Amino acid sequence: MTHLPRILLACCLASLAASCTTTRDGRAYRLYHNTTAKYNGFFYANEALDEADEKLLDLHEERWDEVLPLFLETDESNAAQVFPLAERAIEKCTRVVDRHTMAPPKQLRKSFNRPIMNKWIDDNYTVIGKSYYMKGDFPRAEEIFQYLVRTVEGPDAEAWAFSWLGRTYMRTGEDVKAKNALGKAEAIRDASDAPMVHTLLVLAQYKVLDEKWEGAARHLEDALERMSPRDERRPRALFVLAQCLRESGNTEDSIERFQEVSELRRVDYEWIFQGNIQQAMTYDRRNGNSEAIVELLEDMLDDKKNVNYLDQVFYALAEVALEDRRREDAMDLLKSSVAAHTDNDRQLGKGYLKLADLYMEDLEYPVAQAYYDSALVYMDSDDERKEEVGSLASDLTSLVQNLNIIAEADSLLDLCDMDEDLRLRAVDRVLRNMEIDLERRREAREAAEAAALEQVLAANVGDGMFWPYNSMLRASGQQAFVSYWGDRMLEDHWRRSNKLGNLFTEDEGESGDGGDVESEEALDPLDPANLPSFEELLASLPCDSESRVLEEERMAEAYYNAGLDYREKLNDNEKAIETWSELIEVLDSSYFHPTAHYQLFRTYLEREVEENYQNPFCDNCNSQYWADEIVRRYPGSEWARLIEDPEFLDEAEIRREAQRLVYEELLSRYYTKDYQRVLLDIDEVLESDTANQFACKYQLLRAQCVGGLTSYTGDRTPYFEALQGVMGTCPETEEATYAAEVLERLGVALAQTPTQTNQESSVEEGVESPFLVQPNKEHYFAIFVPVGRGSGDEIKAKAADFNNEFYASKRLKVTSNLIDRSTQVVLIKSFRNTEEGMGYYNLFTGDRESLIDINSSGYDMVLISNENYVELFKNKDLRGYAMFFAEHYLSPQ
Repeated sequence: MTHLPRILLACCLASLAASCTTTRDGRAYRLYHNTTAKYNGFFYANEALDEADEKLLDLHEERWDEVLPLFLETDESNAAQVFPLAERAIEKCTRVVDRHTMAPPKQLRKSFNRPIMNKWIDDNYTVIGKSYYMKGDFPRAEEIFQYLVRTVEGPDAEAWAFSWLGRTYMRTGEDVKAKNALGKAEAIRDASDAPMVHTLLVLAQYKVLDEKWEGAARHLEDALERMSPRDERRPRALFVLAQCLRESGNTEDSIERFQEVSELRRVDYEWIFQGNIQQAMTYDRRNGNSEAIVELLEDMLDDKKNVNYLDQVFYALAEVALEDRRREDAMDLLKSSVAAHTDNDRQLGKGYLKLADLYMEDLEYPVAQAYYDSALVYMDSDDERKEEVGSLASDLTSLVQNLNIIAEADSLLDLCDMDEDLRLRAVDRVLRNMEIDLERRREAREAAEAAALEQVLAANVGDGMFWPYNSMLRASGQQAFVSYWGDRMLEDHWRRSNKLGNLFTEDEGESGDGGDVESEEALDPLDPANLPSFEELLASLPCDSESRVLEEERMAEAYYNAGLDYREKLNDNEKAIETWSELIEVLDSSYFHPTAHYQLFRTYLEREVEENYQNPFCDNCNSQYWADEIVRRYPGSEWARLIEDPEFLDEAEIRREAQRLVYEELLSRYYTKDYQRVLLDIDEVLESDTANQFACKYQLLRAQCVGGLTSYTGDRTPYFEALQGVMGTCPETEEATYAAEVLERLGVALAQTPTQTNQESSVEEGVESPFLVQPNKEHYFAIFVPVGRGSGDEIKAKAADFNNEFYASKRLKVTSNLIDRSTQVVLIKSFRNTEEGMGYYNLFTGDRESLIDINSSGYDMVLISNENYVELFKNKDLRGYAMFFAEHYLSPQ
């Protein structure tokens, strides 16, 4: 009896050991493998994926004014958080598949139905496929799901496999394959709710991406019918359904669905809030009355829960007001929205942009320009209107600068026209206002800096405070800089300015003409010590006759350019006519006086031809009046000749046309390789016509002829000298830029002499790089470590740790070798192609935590194909390959 427990224990252990085999069949075997596959692999892998989904949700910022995505996907911004969890899931499920897939010979298989052999293996494969999908390794994910659609049986398994395969094709842009896979998934009618809900949501997302709103809404309605009331996906699906209905024009049903979102329970409050807001944003005055929506929004203003959302509530009220054609109310509400900003920068950008558009419609250009500039600061880089708004803001900035010059010059000349006592009082008043304004701006800056620092400290508890690696601190600092300094050109001494500046303009951000910038120190614009003195202000006034003439010419040029801005950039002919007419009236002796007459003639003629414009109540509102004025005031001038003979080309234009024809004839001969005679003819042209407008083009063509001749002799020095001569003779021209690019391609360092270069390098024009672009070849990730600057073993250890955390399933190898006497290369290999390798490169080089020492060291890190690596080992041209990598791998990104 004393030996019985030991015997029983030994039997149990033997039985357990026997059940581990995958080549025998039986109830015990199946029970053991299924249980282990479910709880040791599938369960914990799903826990990892659930954690990854939670991280995606935490990192995701909803764009409520756009149709929301039905699935949160990984990208460059969140990949680092998700990769280790996906790797953990792959590792667990791969181990399960390897160890618990039963494959007994046919003669040993049992005929009983329960428990099912390998019941959880397909589920583990599905998790592996989902994990690869989450990592962005779509070829591997496709491979797994393709295997599943061929092998699984049963409606649920097939629905899961086809829907995930379709989702994978959607991410890779293969629409036809995605449509086919999703069609097969949809055709499976006997599947249970869980796989069918996923299938319907994927189908809805497919329709949304194709902007087929009605089809997407239909799939979402079907999915919602199958969801349980507590399904975590329900708020998003319901919200997207409402958005699809709105996009399809069904505003009434859309508002009802948004109302359902606002009535949900056990959801984050922002869903409820947005459900209410979007009702207002969907309102259409043609289909209803706004009283109920306005009442709802006004109640939201009084709700303490919305204290951080007031900017959105005011914006929604403004949208309703605009729909009801209450424009003034809408603008006041938009200003309230901007003023109520707390931390939602995207909403602030929307408010600024809407105000800018409204002021633009009202042709209030200076105000619109200020709002467009503010909107640009807060617009996302991928905003579809970013480029349009940037261009418009630039055009308006040019106009506003000219208007400011006009206002400034007019104010300065008015001061000069005052009697001395009044002038002294006015200047004293200006100086006092400057002091008050300076103090106000200093206090505002200090308050903004303190608030920004407090916000950053509160949001970064436990984070590193070195600003390059702290995104919140970096963003806050950048925003503080842009908010204060604005969008200024990157140039030396931009802070230095004439101290009088634009004191008499409404725009505080503009500066006057620069003084002796070479001898001044960079000035802090908010330092009281840098304010001009009373005497300096007086001395800056253009009151003497010479200064007055210069100021009037500056004013006239601004008038003329402002008219061009109105007509050419803003298509506002009325304001252009008004501006040029004012120039003629105010400054009748200006250099721009005849040009303004001609522009008025052209503008009225254009309107008469294109718009059939006529104004019988205005004597000078026609082209004939201004034509007669030009002929009367400036007989025999270029402008008069253009009026009398529309086909007239002035002498300069005729001469330029003749020069162009000669140049093009020589260029055509150059292409026939007639280098010697073309070279002689070019020298003759340049000697006989020193003012030739094509001189720089001739210089470049001459250099190319020299290059053609030296290609026969092998001595490239004259060619290099000729190209450098172009750069010296024609600096800052297209020809100089082209010459520099040619020299760079030929391997000539611009700081070297051509002779030195010829001795050091035998690179000839047209010699191709020894490295090849091979996107589909096997690739390695390489780190070039100068000997003595770093430890290759330490880098290998850190790279291996990184691989174990982020790429354990790929079994990447880390090796090192001396590529030459001074450089060690650490290799991580291998990747199937460029795309897979660049995914690793971006993740590795973007790691600012565990790999900060490597990524901040300055080491060259590249992706290289196996064949290029062999070539690199032969020629040792590390610098050359780094340039090749930058051009062919990084530039396309």
